[in-house]
Amino acid sequence: MRRTVVLPLCLLLASAPLLMAPSSASSAPSVRMKPEQTLERFKRAFSRGDHATEWATLSPGFKLRLNRRAGRNVDVGDYVAARNQHRKDPRIRELAQWMHTAHITNLRYDNRGRALTTIRFGAPLLLGKDVVVTMVNHEIWELWIKGEKQPYWGFVGRKDIEVFQNPKTGVHTVRTRNARGKVTWQKQWPRSKIHAYRTLTRWYFDHFGNFEEQLMRNATARRKPAPTRLPPPAPRRR
Repeated sequence: MRRTVVLPLCLLLASAPLLMAPSSASSAPSVRMKPEQTLERFKRAFSRGDHATEWATLSPGFKLRLNRRAGRNVDVGDYVAARNQHRKDPRIRELAQWMHTAHITNLRYDNRGRALTTIRFGAPLLLGKDVVVTMVNHEIWELWIKGEKQPYWGFVGRKDIEVFQNPKTGVHTVRTRNARGKVTWQKQWPRSKIHAYRTLTRWYFDHFGNFEEQLMRNATARRKPAPTRLPPPAPRRR
């Protein structure tokens, strides 16, 4: 019988609502992604050492918990620092050789858009063990601009970034707001510049054992000030 254990992610993986959707001429069907696609995305990022993409697979709720506990905005820089620390762990180096074998063997969904996810590795380190994590889905929007390689995107229902279209002029606007609701950035494009608009449901990793604690230690660590060195005494005159 296999033992099921909950391990930290480092060992596992080692806007207000839309005011108006862009015109139907430029919109694409809604896409519903699967948890397996999120795992594959992480595996590719892990193999490339792309920690920023790894960070992008973590849920907004996970990041919000970090922010509240740290008393500041914990960002991708903190994650990169934590992952660099993990590289010193021989277990992580071994697991990296077997990351390509990770695959989901069981999904248990609830009615809150969450899934208890069992992941299995072919690594000798984890033989006979399954790794269990919690995943959660969120709906996001993407606005693709002609000539640009990456879309503008945000979470549906969030006020920090939003997209809308002027029904009379067809102008599309993306803007961001700070925690007080003040607009901090805004950009507009005419309808002719819009390549596509779509919404999609994407799965994110939300809870993974004590990995949250490991990130917190990195986020709250404070460098000790260097000891004050007094200048050497002046030589005495004879």
